[in-house]
Amino acid sequence: MGQSETGAVPDRLGALLRSLRLDRGMTQEELGAASGMSVRSIRDLERGVSCPRISTLRLLAHTWQLSEAQGAELHRLARAKRDGTPGRQGSAVRS
Repeated sequence: MGQSETGAVPDRLGALLRSLRLDRGMTQEELGAASGMSVRSIRDLERGVSCPRISTLRLLAHTWQLSEAQGAELHRLARAKRDGTPGRQGSAVRS
């Protein structure tokens, strides 16, 4: 219970990525066009199927013009996902 489909911790990173995209009124297709990422990659990140590389996080932060704090939160959640440790509850930084 409370685990992502990959069997790891709940995927707060994917939820935050989806939330940031929706806050900006973007579809996955629009984000793909703006960032150069494939729609499948975006979908997999949001569903927690894959964990983004640092370069992908930087690309998304640049595409969305995130603040330094928001970018740091993405990196923290990605680290937690890779390490298999839960992120702090309620710590997501949103715009």
